[in-house]
Amino acid sequence: MTWTLFADRLLAAPGRGPAERNVNLEIAGGRIAGVSRSDDRRGSGGRIALPAMVNAHDHGYGLRPLALGGADDALECWIASLTRPTVEPRLEAAVAFGRMALAGVGATVHCHNSLAADRLEAEAAGVARAAADVGIRVAFSCPIRDRNPWVYGDQRALLPYLTAADRAAMGATIPDGAAIPDEMPAHRQVEQVESIAAAHESELFQVQYGPIGPQWCQDATLERIAEASAENNRRVHMHLLESPRQRQWLDAAYRQGIVRFLDDVGLLSPRLTVAHGVHLTGEECALLAERGVTVAVNTSSNLRLRSGLAPLDRFMRHGLRFGFGLDGGAHDDDQDYFRDLRLTWRLHNGTDLNQALPPARLFEAAHAHGFRSIDGGDDYGAVVPGARADLVVLDYAAMCEDFLVPDLDETDVLLTRATARHVREVVVAGRKVVSHGALAGIDLPAAEGELMDRARRVAAITPEQLAYRQRRREAVRAWYAGGHHLEGGAVDPSP
Repeated sequence: MTWTLFADRLLAAPGRGPAERNVNLEIAGGRIAGVSRSDDRRGSGGRIALPAMVNAHDHGYGLRPLALGGADDALECWIASLTRPTVEPRLEAAVAFGRMALAGVGATVHCHNSLAADRLEAEAAGVARAAADVGIRVAFSCPIRDRNPWVYGDQRALLPYLTAADRAAMGATIPDGAAIPDEMPAHRQVEQVESIAAAHESELFQVQYGPIGPQWCQDATLERIAEASAENNRRVHMHLLESPRQRQWLDAAYRQGIVRFLDDVGLLSPRLTVAHGVHLTGEECALLAERGVTVAVNTSSNLRLRSGLAPLDRFMRHGLRFGFGLDGGAHDDDQDYFRDLRLTWRLHNGTDLNQALPPARLFEAAHAHGFRSIDGGDDYGAVVPGARADLVVLDYAAMCEDFLVPDLDETDVLLTRATARHVREVVVAGRKVVSHGALAGIDLPAAEGELMDRARRVAAITPEQLAYRQRRREAVRAWYAGGHHLEGGAVDPSP
């Protein structure tokens, strides 16, 4: 099928030049078949098109953490306070993907939340169906973990910080060693990734190995994943050095340094994306860049969970590629990609006379570099013949209705005013996913209502349960405050 999309303005390569005016985009076979000037004059610059945005790291929260009692806190305390109910995965994923599409996102890495390894294959089927219904590209990261369920280090050392009743409640989940009791063996967790890929992988649904992080995976498990990734040419997506406490514990546990260890076992390659990287040193950035690794930066999530700001100046200085993710924790808890992009830009644009993060570099991260986390492709981020037909169209007229000066730079306007409410159309692989500001594939309000109804039936949180979670959060806080995760000095993240 061939069809034509008209745009009053086209940012074919955002940040690298002014918009083209009155453009017809011919779309065929999921690709841009042609770009030509149009004689059509439908308005005074009412619609602006650019490549669809890429959410390089997310968790697909249809039920957002705050709704479950997970108020913002230091990362490890926040995790301890959060319990996610078992709600039909297809429905929750559809809600999450639908919200992303309405915010202009055409592709996302979905780090699946369930840690019930024996249910993963069935849940993957539901997520794959949701992705197809909504229509965006999804890289499904299969979660793998087999150590440190509650804290980094000696799990039993947490017990003195719990009440007697809470010790009984948590006892089965606190092992004598680091391994998680009753967890599916690591080799089986790794093997089922290929089973999921065989059943569901397609152009729009990629499957990846998802070791949750080096502090949550045993060394042999990380080595097994590296071997499988190389053998199957499959991408890996993992959290790395998100919080100060992870930096401290990993420094103590890996005397050669965690990044060097990951390189020694073969994980560092162009197939790897690491999320966060807030506490990477200059030397580590250089090694990741040399190996072709991508970092997914999650500015709002890191602010909300008190992890710090990723050192983008250090990334750029060492040539380390990075994209942007929402991590299910956008600044206003609304998954508004454009608003979060603006926040990231302002926080990292420096104080000098020249911009530290110029728009061209910002959009390169939001498009081309972020997309490498999806399927490793390097053909994303420019609207040219042969490129993937992944586009977002915004209501430009609504952004500039009060302008007294004509023809301002369109990139400046987007970075100052664009939000999800301006998104009018989203096209992914040549298919309209959002049309006239509404999802084409699902009824989002109905899906959100059904999700909440189901969640209320299975996850009604009593005051006693909430109090227990709060005590659990405070026990973890006291454990870290007591320095139980420290067995050695921390590395100074030098430039």
